[in-house]
Amino acid sequence: MKHLLGKKCLVFLIVALLSLSGIAFAATKQLTIGTASPTGGWMMLASTMAKLINENVPGTNLTPVPSPRGGTENIETILSGEREMGLVMANTAFAALKGTTPFKEPAKDLAGWFSAHYGYWYLLVREDSGIKTFADLKGKRIAIGNPGDGDEALNKEAFEVLGMSWDAFEPEYSGLSGAVDLIKQNQIHAIAYVGAPKLPSLNELLVTKKMRLITFTDEELEKLFEALPYIVVREMPQSDFPEMILPGDSAKVLSMNHIVVCSSKIPAEDMYNYTKAVFSNLETIHEASKAFSVISLESAVTGMPVPFHEGAAKYFKEAGVLK
Repeated sequence: MKHLLGKKCLVFLIVALLSLSGIAFAATKQLTIGTASPTGGWMMLASTMAKLINENVPGTNLTPVPSPRGGTENIETILSGEREMGLVMANTAFAALKGTTPFKEPAKDLAGWFSAHYGYWYLLVREDSGIKTFADLKGKRIAIGNPGDGDEALNKEAFEVLGMSWDAFEPEYSGLSGAVDLIKQNQIHAIAYVGAPKLPSLNELLVTKKMRLITFTDEELEKLFEALPYIVVREMPQSDFPEMILPGDSAKVLSMNHIVVCSSKIPAEDMYNYTKAVFSNLETIHEASKAFSVISLESAVTGMPVPFHEGAAKYFKEAGVLK
């Protein structure tokens, strides 16, 4: 009898331990954040964020996942409930909010988390083309990105705001590296792409090709800013590109943020804790890549076209960077 009681106690203990283990496992919140390529900058940022959140927010396991279709896929999977977070270009998030191409209807349950690093809108022309102003681009051949990507989307919107229709010039669909080759071969007149500050491939181009940056009047910048709320105007110093032809020692340049979005269904307290884990450890983010050195509390709330998640907004308000 004692032997049987001992066995029953042992079985009960094992079942209890398994049950507790199951409860602990179930209590761990499994989250995913969409990136782009498995080895790109978005994956690097998401991996660093995941490490900080997993180490500083008990009961959370955030996993970065690659997205072949980048930001569009990240938003689609957040809206479907497949993922909770994702990185995206600001103009793609704006399109989702409005329900314009490539999205079929205005996004619900999509919230902004923070603005991360950014890219300048490089509208560069060959100096030997004679192009001096935006209006001079009419009838010229311009590389504007690949069909459906963030570069093409920004160019379509910006050109329209500035009064140039899509059929007023010859669009060349190409990635940036291909466009640089076409410029070198004098097959196109201009390129219009979003890229990181001090982009190495542009500095390499400028060694062999004289290129002019097309800049805008304050009136044109105001039009763009009013029409495209994801745009941020920044000052680019000549020292970033010593060989680039600028109107002075610096130039006002349009820029667009890489932003992090999330599901508005994430509890506010959780989102507050995730935001705190990231922004209390910004030095770790900065150490991950030079491109991330521009991420700060102040910049986190600029150029965000999507309403902030209430948990993130609470943190930013307490930090004094959001009203």
